[in-house]
Amino acid sequence: MVSYEFVKGLPVITMAEGKQIGKIDDLVVDPERKAVGWLRLHSGGMLSGERLWVSTAAVHGVGEHAVTINAEADARTPTDAPEALALLKAKRGTIGNKVMTENGGRLGEVHGYEFNPETFALTSLSVQPGMDVGGDFLTIAGDKILTIGEDVIVVASDAVRSEMTAAFQHMPTP
Repeated sequence: MVSYEFVKGLPVITMAEGKQIGKIDDLVVDPERKAVGWLRLHSGGMLSGERLWVSTAAVHGVGEHAVTINAEADARTPTDAPEALALLKAKRGTIGNKVMTENGGRLGEVHGYEFNPETFALTSLSVQPGMDVGGDFLTIAGDKILTIGEDVIVVASDAVRSEMTAAFQHMPTP
């Protein structure tokens, strides 16, 4: 599995031209598929440069040092990537989004996530607990994500129970 933080900043190299076309500066999750749908790249210098979009369908591989795509033509300008812009405008971001159980319990906010580098499906969310939950970061399995909404991510009610139960099992008994 690959984490959001790991991929940010990786260069994107084309297979056909052997050219670095930019570096990943963000990932956009498709809420319907519960998978990363687009890579947003920045090409050029800090003050100059442009944003490019690459669909995950065009990704050849995700490695330790770079992400490879098939060809330079697979990188699109914002005008040529209306699907990516529509996902952004839908305001269904993942990082920083609130997480609640289907029973209405607030778990906290998404701090990071991991995804399968071949399918780009979300495999887990790392959630910074709210005050009412407390403790270390919670890990929510990808198959427990029910909805990635505009205001909140809804997860199955048993998404955390197993982790909390495991934590309690390791506590000394009085």
